Amino acid sequence: MVDLELLETRLLVAARAGEPVTYGALLAFFERRVTPITVRALCRDLGRVCERIEAAGGPDLACLVVRASDGLPGAGYFQSLREAGRYAGPDEGEAAARFVAAEQARAKEYARARAGGSS
Repeated sequence: MVDLELLETRLLVAARAGEPVTYGALLAFFERRVTPITVRALCRDLGRVCERIEAAGGPDLACLVVRASDGLPGAGYFQSLREAGRYAGPDEGEAAARFVAAEQARAKEYARARAGGSS
């Protein structure tokens, strides 16, 4: 659905800034509307980008894509982590927020290191 290299770049920009990006904002960047189909396609593409980065020793960058309503990734994000044995908590609430904040901090460190440590 989207250019995977450009998606990775957008995620790294968000990570370096320490700012998550909403599903809607990311879809708008790619000139797509928010629909169930486009969100599913975006999540599929996020998975592809994350698989490549994680295979090279990088962190989870999908943690940066969040719902506008509560600042957390969608239920599918947490389900994929549970399936991989990386998370056993709920999709919402304080435990989810703490987990996502820690993942986002790792993403920020990684992105800044890739950029040569610049802020």
